[in-house]
Amino acid sequence: MAVAVKRLAVWCALRVGAAEIRLRQWFPALAWFLRGAGERRALMAELQRLEQDPEFAAEWRAALDDELRQMQFNCAVERLLRELLDEGGADG
Repeated sequence: MAVAVKRLAVWCALRVGAAEIRLRQWFPALAWFLRGAGERRALMAELQRLEQDPEFAAEWRAALDDELRQMQFNCAVERLLRELLDEGGADG
């Protein structure tokens, strides 16, 4: 009987240790999940509004198009400036 009790105690200790390891592995993910829950809810609400409100969706797409055009313009300007600087450096 004493051997069975010792085996049970060892088994419990191993299980508790395994549970502790699992909690340490999952705690960072759990903390991340709990910390970002509000942000994910806001994103989901915006997605639902995009699906349900055609005016909001049109405004959102227009803003996205404007931002894309601005990014393309900025890239083109940077590319031109690099080319001008490269040409100026080769001549000088």
